[in-house]
Amino acid sequence: MSKTGADSGRGSRSRVRRGAVVTALVVTAALLVVGLVGFFADPLRLPPEVLQVLDQRASVVSMFIGAAGLVIAVAALLLQLRSDRRRITAESASGTEPPVRLHPPPGTQTQLNMPAAGGTVNAVQGGTLNIHNPAAPGGRPGGGGQEPSS
Repeated sequence: MSKTGADSGRGSRSRVRRGAVVTALVVTAALLVVGLVGFFADPLRLPPEVLQVLDQRASVVSMFIGAAGLVIAVAALLLQLRSDRRRITAESASGTEPPVRLHPPPGTQTQLNMPAAGGTVNAVQGGTLNIHNPAAPGGRPGGGGQEPSS
């Protein structure tokens, strides 16, 4: 069931937006083809001095396009952060807060079973890291089995 009414106009806006995106992609592809043909075929037969000036101007234009791309990327990042904040605020207002992750106290032992690798990893925070792999000769990789944690 839709949250917007049938006369809200959202469907027509999304069709217009989709059409604009398709048009932009077609224009971009056409410009790419024209650029490649111009690069390889050299239809204008320009002298090297003119090509050098055009190359310098193209470099300046590409610098401005890169700066515009950087501004757009920063704006997109800021919009994503704002969206995340709104989602978190909405979740806390609705009472469905995300679970809080607490770090285990020092000295807590953690065991990780790895059935695909055929081994077990035991780790004590601030202590030692014990690796037991029964598939390895003698049950220990490299003969040691214990490595100090950092």
